[in-house]
Amino acid sequence: MNYRNGTIVSVNQCGGCMEVVVEGEAPGCFIIDNGCVWAIVGCEGTDWIGREVEYEEGMLRFLDSEHVSQQV
Repeated sequence: MNYRNGTIVSVNQCGGCMEVVVEGEAPGCFIIDNGCVWAIVGCEGTDWIGREVEYEEGMLRFLDSEHVSQQV
């Protein structure tokens, strides 16, 4: 896959999901089911706005290593 780089600019609670808005090479919106949110929060914390990600076709991955090293 050709992942693109971007930054999370907003996270909005919707009915049954979280909407994550990314601006970057190809701006987009990602929907995360509420059932999955707590697993992500457990790994990545709750402060997503301003974090750099790579993304493609509704999938995203946090790129900063600060939060990854805190989980060890």
